[in-house]
Amino acid sequence: MAERNTTTGKKESKPKGTRGAKAKDEAPKTPAKRGRPRKDKSAEAAVPEKEPVDENGVRLYDPKKVEGDMPFSFDSEYSQAEPAASAEPLASAEPAASAEPVSSDEPEATFVTAQDRLVPVQEEEPAAYVDNAFAFVPEEAPASAGTPAMEMPFDREEPVAASSGGEVDFDRAFEPVSSLSDTASDLEAGSLGSSSAFSDRREVEFELAQERIDSKMRTLVESQRTFFNTNQTRDVSFRILQLKKLYRAIQDNEELLTAALQKDLAKSAYESYVTEIGLVLHEISYVIRHLRKWARPRKCRADLHLFPARFSVSPEPLGVSLIMSTWNYPILLSLGPIVSSISAGNTVILKTSEYAVETNNALKAMLEKTFNSSYLAVVQGGYTENHALLEQHFDFIFFTGSQNVGRIVMSSAARFLTPVCLELGGKSPCIVDSSANLEIAARRIVWGKFLNAGQTCVAPDYVLVDRGVKDKLVDLMKGEILRQFGEKPLENKDYPKIINERRFVHLSTLCPKAEMDFVTNKISPTIMDLGDMNGREAGDAEVMQEEIFGPLLPVLSFDNINAAMAYVSAKPVPLSLYIFSTNADNIRRVTRELRFGGGCVNDVVYHLASSKVPFGGAGESGMGCYHGVYGFETFSHKKSVLIQSPKTDMRIRYSPYTDKMLSLLKKIMR
Repeated sequence: MAERNTTTGKKESKPKGTRGAKAKDEAPKTPAKRGRPRKDKSAEAAVPEKEPVDENGVRLYDPKKVEGDMPFSFDSEYSQAEPAASAEPLASAEPAASAEPVSSDEPEATFVTAQDRLVPVQEEEPAAYVDNAFAFVPEEAPASAGTPAMEMPFDREEPVAASSGGEVDFDRAFEPVSSLSDTASDLEAGSLGSSSAFSDRREVEFELAQERIDSKMRTLVESQRTFFNTNQTRDVSFRILQLKKLYRAIQDNEELLTAALQKDLAKSAYESYVTEIGLVLHEISYVIRHLRKWARPRKCRADLHLFPARFSVSPEPLGVSLIMSTWNYPILLSLGPIVSSISAGNTVILKTSEYAVETNNALKAMLEKTFNSSYLAVVQGGYTENHALLEQHFDFIFFTGSQNVGRIVMSSAARFLTPVCLELGGKSPCIVDSSANLEIAARRIVWGKFLNAGQTCVAPDYVLVDRGVKDKLVDLMKGEILRQFGEKPLENKDYPKIINERRFVHLSTLCPKAEMDFVTNKISPTIMDLGDMNGREAGDAEVMQEEIFGPLLPVLSFDNINAAMAYVSAKPVPLSLYIFSTNADNIRRVTRELRFGGGCVNDVVYHLASSKVPFGGAGESGMGCYHGVYGFETFSHKKSVLIQSPKTDMRIRYSPYTDKMLSLLKKIMR
């Protein structure tokens, strides 16, 4: 008898009798004719996952091995070698043929606690560390018997003192180090012989040190080029994985990076995140979301005279890139270009500034722990390292710094026809006309100018204000300084300091009346009223002859907007320009008729904080741009490929030519 199934509503028949029920139970089950076939769980368990996932849920990249590819891993480079008992200290980057090879079984270094995350800990003192292709003996490591102790081949040199010409970055970065050119008057009589002999010896030592660093840089560039030629960086999934690793590394070491910025520039945790760490994290997440779309080949139709062909335009990586950053925003101006270079599929060598020592050390340790030096390497130092790097053949150079050093970088790149992107400085004007909201203008100008104690390349360098509202604007700005920094800005723990004593002394000569603290290297926010922009005081003021790069704000007056525009256009092209106005005609004229890298209307500095628009200079303030897709394109080459049909052909392209063919061709190509 049939019973109704309560789930499906269909009638089901029972087998009659015990024999029928037993036959149904023992009958082999056949797969259903409809729907998906049943999965074989045992076979599925035997197949490993194609895309493994790490402990944090991030998909790991496992490229297919190709015969002849160079082995590569992202293990920590702080690895401890196990030399043989009779092994002698390594004397050079290229060991002799008779030297015993370093054991490849290297235990990874451990990193302790969140606070000391970046400090490698070794249980035993190693006889030698191996850094990719470079081997060196630590200073404290004892030399083996009968072998003279080897000095560190790449000892850090003293910071190079810059000239007092007003330039901020690397002003004397390409001059010999002063410690290598001491005079005989500084020596004890007879200690090293004559002054000429000592000078010759120091010159020889300098040349040997330069040769050693040249060799190291050459080997580093070659190792990165070798890895780039494996084509792993062309895979978009590989790039996204590296960006995720960088994002996670920044988050894990945020406290250490903040503490380093506090030591170098006395930045508060809030300002460090808002102006550096937070902007880098936002840039990484924005690039990750859009990278696959940017890297996708773009198809387009060919012209009629190329029928029936079509085109494919593909962005491809340039190769080995050199990024030279500066000290005023050492995290943002180092990691920002790195994000653009990684997204485009390049390998990176980062040269940090020698002035932000603590931040550079934290960055170096973080990046070396996260990436292999054949993919992303960090180089520290001064003149010798800069010179050695610029002697190498790179595929792209990205430089942030002063105009003087930008010229040196560009001339060095010209020897290899290497493309460059230069992010330079300049005197960025801020124009305030009579229609402006003066309260808002004063508040935003004070914030943007004295951010990072004025050590910002896009900060308003001077204010041009309509004569009729000048006194009111100056009073409002003084009130804003009091409101934002307190009655005693030098005692404000959130107010940054000047990077070093040399810069502090130079700024003090520009405005001796400013309040200063010679112990903490802090200079109080100062407004300098220089009168009319065409007056003698403004023309003779040293502060108007160079980019200030400090907490000094000159204010000049103008009679009409035409005079202000003529004053700005007569000077070199600035990196940024700002105008505060509610007059649509004035805004249109200033933004369209004046040349500048980028800027704001009724605001300052904020245009730098977006990943959706390009940031870069023009004219004397630089060339090229980055941020978001513009950074991806800067570090990429657009390769076009014509795809022609192998079947269809046009007779019009081949000889013998006729007048009829020429007439037809003129109609097609008009």
